[in-house]
Amino acid sequence: MSADGSWEFTIDSPIGKQSLWVDMKAEEGKLVGTCRANGQVIDPDIIDGKIDGDLLSFKVKSHKPVPLKMTLTLTRNGDTMTGKAKPGMFGTFPVTGKRV
Repeated sequence: MSADGSWEFTIDSPIGKQSLWVDMKAEEGKLVGTCRANGQVIDPDIIDGKIDGDLLSFKVKSHKPVPLKMTLTLTRNGDTMTGKAKPGMFGTFPVTGKRV
């Protein structure tokens, strides 16, 4: 089973749980896709997507409430993912994801 498909991620940040929805697929050895978030203005395309088996990483560019690039580093296990999010210089936060 691949990581291709629609995913809902929850980032456990100091300001509360943040949701991110990503439609992704592996394409020519890279991870490509689009994303959206609640309460934030973000670019729709994921950036620098990488996939190596069950290991994935990509960046999301946010404009509001704070302009920054957030890097997500994840491990897929079937229809779930776990990992961390690093929003700019704000440390790292746990992430969980599920296929939707």
